[in-house]
Amino acid sequence: MPRVIMVWIRSARLLGHIVAGVVAATAVRIDPTQRLHPEPVARWWSRKLLRILNLQLTIHGQALNGPRVTVANHISWLDIPLLAAGGDFRFIAKSEIRTWPVAGWLADAAGTFYIRRGKGGARPLLERLVPHLINGGSVVLFPEGTTTAGTDVLPFHARLFAAAVESGTDVQPVALRYLPTADGRSIAPFIGDDDLFSHILRLLREPKLHAELIYGGPIASATLERDELARVARQQIRHSLQPGLTEDSVPAQTATRLAA
Repeated sequence: MPRVIMVWIRSARLLGHIVAGVVAATAVRIDPTQRLHPEPVARWWSRKLLRILNLQLTIHGQALNGPRVTVANHISWLDIPLLAAGGDFRFIAKSEIRTWPVAGWLADAAGTFYIRRGKGGARPLLERLVPHLINGGSVVLFPEGTTTAGTDVLPFHARLFAAAVESGTDVQPVALRYLPTADGRSIAPFIGDDDLFSHILRLLREPKLHAELIYGGPIASATLERDELARVARQQIRHSLQPGLTEDSVPAQTATRLAA
């Protein structure tokens, strides 16, 4: 099939899927019975998105059962559907995303927790996260606070690890890696001056994408402070990505406006 036709077909499928997502999000938000839960809806929507993009996912290790705080390195907005497709998670995002057209509506329907940037922004969020975890929920945290090219892992912000400590919930590190395209390009990272429309178009033009999720072992929060939890989780992820990395290695400082 000529690539231009493939792009048009996939674009049409993606547009239809976005519309379906908005409809599903609306149903979740207005459901008077409260029987529609956001996690299964997000899982369905994410799996379909990965099929549209023909993103082939290889999983190493296994996700924990039960409530947990999953922490991952952050490379792209694709990280969210990759993780959501495989589990009943809720995510944490910057508060500005709530006002974004379509994306904010979908994030709300998926039960996203929002954090306000700046001093004092973590405590109101922790007051919502801790009961969610105690009641059996799970959450995904991207503690770098921004996206990178994926070659290394930035230092972790430790303040939201307090949710695991205060709720007694295990932390599971997950390493995300996107493989280069057949011609050696790295198109998955959403960094620097990237805009979402151009990035999606690049993905639609690529016949196939490959990604890996590498689940680490659980880290018990009962005996560690939040700073130590953050350090151990980061080191596990770095080792999964590049076993030769040491704790003193200097990570690449490539950032983007899409910090979640």
